[in-house]
Amino acid sequence: MGLFDKFTLCCVVIVIVSLSGMLIGYVQILHRLEDGINRDNSELLHKIGALRLGLELSSLQSESSLNNTSNGGVLLAMVIKSAKKNYALRRAIRHTWAQTDHRVVHRFELHGSNMHPPLLATVTNGTMDWLKRLQHHHRATTTNARYLLIVNETVFVNTPLLLETVERILPRQGFILCKPVKNASTQNVTCDAAQPILVSMDVVHGLTEQYVVHDGRRLYLNHRETEALVRHQMDDEGQLTYFFTASLLHFSLKIPITQKMEQLWLSLIGNYTPVEY
Repeated sequence: MGLFDKFTLCCVVIVIVSLSGMLIGYVQILHRLEDGINRDNSELLHKIGALRLGLELSSLQSESSLNNTSNGGVLLAMVIKSAKKNYALRRAIRHTWAQTDHRVVHRFELHGSNMHPPLLATVTNGTMDWLKRLQHHHRATTTNARYLLIVNETVFVNTPLLLETVERILPRQGFILCKPVKNASTQNVTCDAAQPILVSMDVVHGLTEQYVVHDGRRLYLNHRETEALVRHQMDDEGQLTYFFTASLLHFSLKIPITQKMEQLWLSLIGNYTPVEY
């Protein structure tokens, strides 16, 4: 092979490598992690919003019912499951996603040092066991909040987005949002009681047996997505559409969970963008 041929071959190789690099970069831009999350959750919220509209039209809610869930009232009551020894974590939560707000109230449900919540909420005769226990435990709740959130202390909650979604998009009544899983033995779809569960207050109080259980899908970030968020590997953190992270424990990034909470909150409130669906 002559010198000219070698030079030509070298140029061809360089061009191919350059084009390959440009193609890979283009594909990565098209498939950024946050873009996939936002796209999927925008479609999900649009579907849930249509459900709310349909339920309101079919039930012909009275003017008094609508006034009872007006924008000026409490939208969300949080019950946060916490280990008694985790005082510093509770303080961090109070200063971040459970901050005092006229639209949200919270309380901590304290447990022993080792919390082992049931992994699956089984279904019996169409009624979820966890829902029966929840109704029994919280039926006397006096808050007039529209929704009740049951959540573990190691999860970060995107409270601004969640409140806006409760106010504008989620059905006012007869609705449950959870992370469903399938029971291998019975093939019934069940709610994962170890994950956050959002329940409209009429269901909590046992005022209706007609309710919709909806899959939260990517509104619940998985472990990989959560670690990318904690490591600031997403370009538009404040515009990320999600409700809950995975547990902030057991990440390769070795910083205290309280610091992770504070970092996530600061990145959220400094760049928050209202939800679009």
